[in-house]
Amino acid sequence: MALITLGVLLLASIVVSRIHLGTWNSFAGPAIAAVKASIVLFFFMKLRKSGPSVHFAACFGFAWLAIMIVLTLSDFLTRWPVIVR
Repeated sequence: MALITLGVLLLASIVVSRIHLGTWNSFAGPAIAAVKASIVLFFFMKLRKSGPSVHFAACFGFAWLAIMIVLTLSDFLTRWPVIVR
């Protein structure tokens, strides 16, 4: 069931990449990727049935990813465009 769902989400991400949704493309792609990642984590890596140390490692990984995204976005959003004359 999980493998079929991943296949459907793969097709959905291909369709979303081909259709012009305006600013919703920036939301739809990462949202589909997050759903696919959660399916892989919970069904194939069996995160639900694992021990507390594995839960801690997964939470630490997500926290590190969040820190990297925040730092990258803060750098990107505070840059001024370079005007070449």
